[in-house]
Amino acid sequence: MTGHDATTPAFSYRKAARWTAHLAPFALLIAMFGLLQWGHRDDSPTEDEWAHTTRGLAWWQTSDMRLNYAHPPLANAIAAIPVAAMKGNADLTSFQHWKDANTGRVALDYIKQDYARAREQLFRARVMMMLMAVALAAYVWFWARWFWGARAALAALALVALNPTIIAQGRYVTTDLPAALVTMLAVGEFARYASGRAGRWSLVTMTLAIGAAAVTKYSGLLLVPILGAIGVLLAAMGRGRFEGKPAARRFGELGLHMLLAGVVMLLVINAVYKFDHTGMTVRDILAAPEPQYSVSHGYKQHLMEKHSPLRFMPAGMPIPLPYTYLFGTAAVTALNAGGFTSYFLGEVVRKGHWAYFPVMLLIKNPPATILLLIAGVVLALRRVRSLSVEVIATGATAALFLASFMRANLNMGVRHAMPIMPLLAVLAARSFDRLWSLAAPRRPVQLALAGLVASTALSALLIAPNFLGYFNLFIGGEAGGHKISIYGEDWGQDRAALARYVKEHGIQPLYYNYQTATRRVEWEYFQVPYKPLRCNTKPKPGSWVAVHALTLRTAPKKCYKALRGREPDVEINRHIYLYRMPPGPASP
Repeated sequence: MTGHDATTPAFSYRKAARWTAHLAPFALLIAMFGLLQWGHRDDSPTEDEWAHTTRGLAWWQTSDMRLNYAHPPLANAIAAIPVAAMKGNADLTSFQHWKDANTGRVALDYIKQDYARAREQLFRARVMMMLMAVALAAYVWFWARWFWGARAALAALALVALNPTIIAQGRYVTTDLPAALVTMLAVGEFARYASGRAGRWSLVTMTLAIGAAAVTKYSGLLLVPILGAIGVLLAAMGRGRFEGKPAARRFGELGLHMLLAGVVMLLVINAVYKFDHTGMTVRDILAAPEPQYSVSHGYKQHLMEKHSPLRFMPAGMPIPLPYTYLFGTAAVTALNAGGFTSYFLGEVVRKGHWAYFPVMLLIKNPPATILLLIAGVVLALRRVRSLSVEVIATGATAALFLASFMRANLNMGVRHAMPIMPLLAVLAARSFDRLWSLAAPRRPVQLALAGLVASTALSALLIAPNFLGYFNLFIGGEAGGHKISIYGEDWGQDRAALARYVKEHGIQPLYYNYQTATRRVEWEYFQVPYKPLRCNTKPKPGSWVAVHALTLRTAPKKCYKALRGREPDVEINRHIYLYRMPPGPASP
């Protein structure tokens, strides 16, 4: 036997492993994009998407940023690129409610002009969101590979690219998935900077990423104190880039870099807001007419006096930030203070619940991520003093973000905790990599670990294409999940499925609660005859009633009495219930 023949099996194995390492990441990214695309045009617009798309279009049409107070504009502007590129768009500044900065009304006026066209524009904007989701997965792979190698990187990529909740949020035009992307970028580049192995450019990429987070979602501002505190901790411990340096030099270097990051963040915020109304004095800011935001009605043009630190500052002091950004931070504070009606653990929640986001992260992540995280915590506790800089950065940021969210009164679904999800995925991948190394002599254990990560694909395929309704098997999937949460799952996306079912089965007469004005436009687009269903409506005998699960569970007990306690005759993706009212005098 020749030498070549003797080494062929080993050579083939190594060659196959090498090809797998090179091709698998591309295959996973392609698979993720396919899952994101799967049935997305069958989902009706959600309530939030029209406002986000309208803000994005306004960013491209004008330098007036008045609509960008509920959310900063970066993600909306990126999503609206294909919309702005289309010819024949109406000038948003010409609408009646532009002057009042009433985003919802401007959005409604825009879509009413030509709803079919606006709907097609929304689907194009969704593709931009999908590309951002793929970019998130690609960066997670790059980052994990840079720190831990190809095996951990592939696991991290699989845990992100195949996560049903990440796929779900990557299909809709909001700021939640983009917030996860820029948070991962900011934390990842901070970790590379703090490690001292990434060169000077890591300082530039870190500061730009933090600035991007601040203009994607207001929660991005949390990164400033969080990463600042982690930086101080690492400098005090002499870890990473600070190792072997005198204390004065460590803290001097950190202070200079923090100052630079602050300046860059200010520039990024002002640039993204096109320097619109920036540099106003405190007096002028508080005297300016406030936008017509839903939360501001009760404050009678004094919201900023109640919820902004500006009221404690000298009246003549200029503030180097755009007016709309300052109002937005105050408005979000006011919105959180007022709370929001939601549904959690079988009860209507109006002021938030401290356990909401921890529970949602536990039940909306696939089993592989949860089990690997638990194993990772056990491993970390055994060697807490030798944790790496990147694990400290990602773990501490995830924990501090979660602690902040636990104090929030806005329990609107797991989407508000999206910035935490990629951080959890990379920590789970690190746990997988360490367990793999510990199990080196035991091949079956390694195969079981690989199978556990691969099971994330099964989580996605079993729920596809209704990814928004995903709950993991630990609570029995959707059946168990809906006993815990329904707000972020019944988001209006199943309206098109209801219309198809009603048409196919000739269901008439139909009573339906369309919920909001924009959702009414969507429903009437399908040309399905219906009668409005309200709290005390008494449907005729033999008619059909369609009501959303969210409406039924959060409405006052006096509403929809005839439906309560009844099993629906038909469930549309578990989110819209269809009831056949009994014929004859027994009908309510």
